[in-house]
Amino acid sequence: MSANWQRRWQPLLQQWVIISATTAARPWSGAIEKVTTTEQPSHDPGCYLCPRVKRAAGTTNPDYQGVYAFDNDFPTLSSSAPSAQNNDDVLHTYAPAHGRCRVLCWSEKHNETLASLSPENMQAVAQLWKDEYVALQNEPDVAQVLIFENKGVEIGVSNLHAHGQIYAPSFVTDTAVSMRHAQADYARANQGQSLLQNMLASEHVQKELLVEQNEHWSVIVPYAARFSYETWILPNRHLSSLADTSQSELDELAAVYQRQVQRYDLLFQRSAPNITLLHNVPCDEHSDNQHWCFHLAFHPPLRDAEKLKYLAGFESGSNNIVNPLMPEDAAAALRAVKDTQS
Repeated sequence: MSANWQRRWQPLLQQWVIISATTAARPWSGAIEKVTTTEQPSHDPGCYLCPRVKRAAGTTNPDYQGVYAFDNDFPTLSSSAPSAQNNDDVLHTYAPAHGRCRVLCWSEKHNETLASLSPENMQAVAQLWKDEYVALQNEPDVAQVLIFENKGVEIGVSNLHAHGQIYAPSFVTDTAVSMRHAQADYARANQGQSLLQNMLASEHVQKELLVEQNEHWSVIVPYAARFSYETWILPNRHLSSLADTSQSELDELAAVYQRQVQRYDLLFQRSAPNITLLHNVPCDEHSDNQHWCFHLAFHPPLRDAEKLKYLAGFESGSNNIVNPLMPEDAAAALRAVKDTQS
């Protein structure tokens, strides 16, 4: 598909995305992200996430092997936050920020990434995702469990030991509220059908935006992608959360996830920075939760191997993201990377 100017509707977030592929050809004299391949040790005694190292708060990590999870020593949310709230003054409304924050180490090895783990260890990571979600969703003061990974110094990661995090707040986050509302509205207008399942089944996605499809999962570039190489992993059947996955679905998710992060590394010829989000159904008792479809979203900040995507004046001021790459072209590029792996 040729480059053009379009606004595309992102139905899950209820916002317009501007596709302006011509902007990628602008003369560039801005920041360049140089590709570096600094070797990391397998164990770093100065890393707070490595085995046997004393963390900043004083706790010493066990001599763990494989995955390891613990409560964040410096959490954004607190179980001891004040319970007072004020909803009477629209100009000075406040509420408590209760919740749990967890750190998830993917491996004891400081120099591993999810792309480099063995298949068995990657399966252990997926099992950790599920176990943590199931445990936290049952806590009485948890309304949502957001599992995510921030990867790369480009997005501000201070510790290079491969790890993820969980925020489990006592409230449903703004993005999840929007997603829930969008999926429920779509279901009510379409005889109970799933927004994401219908998106996946659409002819355009199947022909132009599909990166990989197997028995249980599909990888797509969303029609209104906000990032140049944004991808989603969608279940081929309606699942609300990781808790609903069978063992075969979970094992295949681990493999599909790993192949996708490997594609990014090959595409950008580096250990690619990324933000990855696992969107499980909220844990509150809202009736619209029944329409929620689980999915994973990759938000790579690179627009090509040397350029980061920045949200500057127009995008910051309008909340209309400009994508400088046609999503169909991104899907084709990622499919080509897949072909080189086989």
